[in-house]
Amino acid sequence: MKKAALYMRVSTDQQAKHGDSLREQQDTLNDYVKSQNDITVFSEYIDDGISGQKLERDEFTRLMNDVIAGNIDIILFTKLDRWFRNLRHYLNTQEILEKNNVSWNAVSQQYYDTSTAYGRTFIAQVMSFAELEAQIDSERIKAVAANKIRQGEVVSGKVPLGYSIENKRLVINDQAEIVKAVFSHYLTYNSMRETVRYMDNELGIQRDYQSVKNMLTNKKYIGEHRDNKEYCPPIITRSDFERVQELLKKNVKRNTKRTYLFSGLIKCSECGKSFSGQSTYQQYYRKSDNLVVRSSKKCYRCSQHRNNSQRCSNKKIYFEDKLEAQLLETVQESVKSYIASFENSNKRISKKNDYAKKIENKIERLKKAYLNEVIDLEEYKTDRATLVSELEKIELENSEQPKDLSVYKKILSNDFINQYSSLLESDKKIVWRSIIRSITVDIDGNIDIIFL
Repeated sequence: MKKAALYMRVSTDQQAKHGDSLREQQDTLNDYVKSQNDITVFSEYIDDGISGQKLERDEFTRLMNDVIAGNIDIILFTKLDRWFRNLRHYLNTQEILEKNNVSWNAVSQQYYDTSTAYGRTFIAQVMSFAELEAQIDSERIKAVAANKIRQGEVVSGKVPLGYSIENKRLVINDQAEIVKAVFSHYLTYNSMRETVRYMDNELGIQRDYQSVKNMLTNKKYIGEHRDNKEYCPPIITRSDFERVQELLKKNVKRNTKRTYLFSGLIKCSECGKSFSGQSTYQQYYRKSDNLVVRSSKKCYRCSQHRNNSQRCSNKKIYFEDKLEAQLLETVQESVKSYIASFENSNKRISKKNDYAKKIENKIERLKKAYLNEVIDLEEYKTDRATLVSELEKIELENSEQPKDLSVYKKILSNDFINQYSSLLESDKKIVWRSIIRSITVDIDGNIDIIFL
């Protein structure tokens, strides 16, 4: 008796088609087995909702393991496209089957015969067309989805927290305040672990680490989806969203034993790589009480020079207390210059907006001149194109979102140094990460601050 494997598969776009349902396939295969006297069913293998172009299918993998183990003599499926819709995968699998003396039969397509060269060539041709059909279907589905996205319509029932679906579009609901609270909490504490805990304990929403990260990186919260910049109404401001992305890129992991104030912030001036925090230990003998005293200091070294990798020539050790003192000495002046540069930029934007209004008025007057037949159509088109180009240039220059400078202005407070010194180390770390993108330190100890 031949031991048969009954293989069935449907993909999501095939389930509703007549003759391709799992029940139809199962009934057809069992009826075929009953009509044969030399076949017994070893096992059934069902891949539900998986494309035939994919090789990584759970039940297919189990089937192939049973083939290699010698448990299968023949594989039965209804049609060839239930087996594969990718020629390369089919040929590779066929090689494995032949090595293990396993044949197959498409019971609803009995004219296939793999025992002859003609039959094998014919099947390869059929597989090519099946693959082409699958790719055309895939392209069609992608084109439909892309068109819906361009129109601002949803393409699935999966909706981000804070939105609902109305008339095929995303609209903001009452849970938007929860989304704002999550983003605000992450901006304050700069910790995924703290944010996950906050959602669970304070908001009553259980999410794992990856789900929260996906939420914080979802561009729909600023109204964007793929190429559509106005896909839906935004919940989060662009400036807050971009600050969150900057913090996520640093991917700083908390050290449960020691807090390094500048982990993820300090860059090497030689190679541009991040510094890693570590502790140096010293010990000495104190004669007064016959004790061996052990002390430690937190410091940073270039990650490309540690562990004897020697990829960077910067082998200097930068002690945290000295870096902190140097930053406190210079940060207020640096912040003053930073704020002044943005205020000057805002003044320039204001002047450009006034100029943009003048251009819009010129376009309107040009239109009236054409309608009153003062100028001809060709002159109107040429002059209007020039003005529109100039207007677009101004809009592009003004497109950057204004920054919230309130957090920087707190640093300028006369009592900032005293307030800072009273903070816990974890809170000091939050202060620096809320305003600084990176700190570049050279071999001579000079620092260059890049603000967020």
